[in-house]
Amino acid sequence: MLSWQRSGKLDLSNEHWHFIGILGTGMRSMATYAAQCGARVTGSDIQPSSAAEALVRQGIRVASQHGRTLDRSVTLVVMSQAIEDSNPELMQARRLGMRVVRYPELLALLMECQKGIAVAGTHGKSTTTSMIAYVMQRAGLDPSYMIGAEVPQLGGGSHPGAGEYMVAEACEYKRSFLCLAPHIGVITNVDADHLDYYYDMWDIQEAFTEFARSVDEDGCLIANADDDNTRTVMEQADVRTVTYGIDDKKAHYRAERLWRAKVHSNFDLVCRGKKVDRFATKLFGTHNVLNALAAVAACHEAGVDFAQIKEALADFDGAARRVEMIGNPWNVAIISDYAHHPREISASIAAMHQRFPNQRIFVIFQPHQHSRTRKMLPEFAEAFRTAWVTYVTDIYAARDSQEDRRSVSALDLVRQMNHIGLLAHYVPEFHEIEQIIVGDVIPDDVVLVMGAGNINEVAHNIIPKIAEKGRRQIAA
Repeated sequence: MLSWQRSGKLDLSNEHWHFIGILGTGMRSMATYAAQCGARVTGSDIQPSSAAEALVRQGIRVASQHGRTLDRSVTLVVMSQAIEDSNPELMQARRLGMRVVRYPELLALLMECQKGIAVAGTHGKSTTTSMIAYVMQRAGLDPSYMIGAEVPQLGGGSHPGAGEYMVAEACEYKRSFLCLAPHIGVITNVDADHLDYYYDMWDIQEAFTEFARSVDEDGCLIANADDDNTRTVMEQADVRTVTYGIDDKKAHYRAERLWRAKVHSNFDLVCRGKKVDRFATKLFGTHNVLNALAAVAACHEAGVDFAQIKEALADFDGAARRVEMIGNPWNVAIISDYAHHPREISASIAAMHQRFPNQRIFVIFQPHQHSRTRKMLPEFAEAFRTAWVTYVTDIYAARDSQEDRRSVSALDLVRQMNHIGLLAHYVPEFHEIEQIIVGDVIPDDVVLVMGAGNINEVAHNIIPKIAEKGRRQIAA
């Protein structure tokens, strides 16, 4: 199926790949990757949305799933991990005898063609993978990469490189990352999530331990020594491990004399007890310093020298929807963020306080998954502790059963937040939230729009409306 030339890029010019569930973040990157390799690419999703427009511009046809979009020219059907066996297109593909693979299986096949760097972790995968890919690209290594986010400085979220390495996110959902056998594995942290699949934290740790053990014998595991659950995984895996951290004094790569300024964070990089240099990142928050350390460790272990890493890291602007400032109308900062887990929410709000000290932070939050919201309701409520005010929309359903949907609502979250003394409001409709925000904000306010669903539409919609309000205020 795959033809590979070590001196060139992957050639898929004789292939027609069809993606079922093409609008998932990883699937979009994989579809783009295949198209860049010359394949004819088509795909489908339940409800094609604005996310399909970028694919269409690349010549990728996206249709609604109805079981009639396949033709016999398809050489490979790629299905998202979220697709069930009852999916009509999947059933049709199997009836036609087509070869069917799930996304992580295809990623594993592609990674076999190069040395893999697989980035796992409950939080920080996209940012860390982006950093590694960007540093390697700047260093002239031309890596392949597969990232679950758009990275403007890389021209997107995927690229079939001619170099030695492939850098990719390794998702833990349904133990997807166990398909991979990377040369370098990275674990940014291990936290409770995907509890619609995993039984408990022990079950999650066991999966990450298996991932750690999948690393090549001549490679290494790079792990966050500051994270308790990751340390447990390291102890259980018993593989060659390179550690990084801020608090752990024994970590191989450490950040010392950390300074969090309004324009960047900077720190002394210490490698195996010796100071290397003063490093800086434009990304805010302590969590992004840890992500930077993971990238430094991965790139240096792969052979990139510290000077190249330092220069590239200082220039890296970040991935889309990862605490991304998308506008500043009337001096009101509009920030788009993908956070949809309590720990991510807390970290992003803390990063906003670093970047915008003593300013009001309005948060708009769209919960992602009913099952996640129900099982972590107290943690979600507490995560918004330092926001000025939080507006909560209806929950974005993803992989939720009817029982899940009946079990909890966004109003339950708001009531929990009010119960612990937080200012929060349930506003189900996007247009209502837009009206409220536009009416309430004044110059120097910050609007942080958070969630993994389609809430990003609100962030873009309010920019021209706030700008118009500012023009009217000036005219008056």
